Amino acid sequence: MSRPLVAAAALPLLTVAALAAGSAACAAPAGFAVPAHVASIDQAADQGARIFAHDSFGSSRTWIPAGAMDSRPMSCAACHTDGGRTEGVTPAGQHLPSLIGAAARFPRFNPRTGTAQTLQQQIAHCVRGGVGGQPPAANSPAMADLVAYLTRLSKGVPMGRQFK
Repeated sequence: MSRPLVAAAALPLLTVAALAAGSAACAAPAGFAVPAHVASIDQAADQGARIFAHDSFGSSRTWIPAGAMDSRPMSCAACHTDGGRTEGVTPAGQHLPSLIGAAARFPRFNPRTGTAQTLQQQIAHCVRGGVGGQPPAANSPAMADLVAYLTRLSKGVPMGRQFK
C-alpha cells in the first residue's frame, strides 16, 4: 500500500511517554492531537501496521517471502517477520532482533555520530538502507502511524533502561 508522504508541520512527534500516558482504551493522551486521518491512537497503530507490512516507500527493490513463488515489493516486513514480533533476517542474512520493546529503547546514544538517536531517525535509517525507499518526514502522518505501531509492540516493556 503506497501512501503519499505529505508533511504535516502541525503534527507533534509521537513519543513513547506520550503514548504510554494514554488511557486503557488507548485514547490519545492529553496534549496529543490525534492526526486528522485517524480517530484514535489504535487506528494510528493499525495504519502503522499496514504501512509496515505493505508500503515500499517508493523503492524498486523486491523480495521473495519464504514459501512464496513470486517476488513482492520491499517493505519493512521483508526483514522484520511476523510484523516485527519475532527475530527477523535481512536478505543478506543478517539477524535482526524482534521489534517488541524497540520503542522503549529510544532515544538512544549513537556513538558513531555522538548524538541521541530518536525512533523516527531509526525508522528513516531502516527505510533508506533496508527498504531502499524514501522515508516519511519525521512529522508526517505516516511516521506518526509507524511510531504508534512500534509503540504498541512495546506496550508493557519498561522504558528508560538505556539511561544510567
